[in-house]
Amino acid sequence: MLVSEDYPWSKLLKEYAMYCLVGCFNVTIFFGLYWLFYEITLHPTYRSGSAWSVAYALSTIKSHFLHRWLTFESQSNYRRSLVIMVAIYAIFLVISTVSQSWFADTLGYNHYVVWAGNTAAFGFISFLCLRIYAFPLSEGSITRKERLSEYRERRRA
Repeated sequence: MLVSEDYPWSKLLKEYAMYCLVGCFNVTIFFGLYWLFYEITLHPTYRSGSAWSVAYALSTIKSHFLHRWLTFESQSNYRRSLVIMVAIYAIFLVISTVSQSWFADTLGYNHYVVWAGNTAAFGFISFLCLRIYAFPLSEGSITRKERLSEYRERRRA
C-alpha cells in the first residue's frame, strides 16, 4: 500500500513536488543532451528516436543520484536501487523511444512537441514506480540534513 498512517497523502504530495522540482533540473539536462544528439544526427532515418534514446539513457544515472538524495530521502542500498531504477527506466526507454520515433520520425510531428509529450507522459508513472520499487518505504528514510551530516562525517574520517 502506498498511502498509510506512516506515509499520508501529504507526504506523497510533498515528495511528488520535490520530484517535479528535481525533475526540472533533470529535464533541462536531458533536453540539452537531446538537442545536441539531434543536431549531430546519430541516425539519418530515426534522427529524433536515436537522439531521444541516447539522451534518456545518459540522464538516468544522474537522475538516480539526485532522486535518491533529494526526492525520496531513501536509505535503500545504492546499488540495489540503481539496478531497479535502471530496469524501470529501461522499460520506459523502449516505450518512449518507439513513441518518439513513431510520432516524430515516421508521422512527421514536430520533434520538440513529441519530446515534451513523452517527457510529461512518463513523469508521474516514473515517480510512482521509483517510490514503490526503487526507493520503497519499507527500507526506511533519512532526511536531507541527516544524509548531509552523515556524508560530512565520512569525509572527515
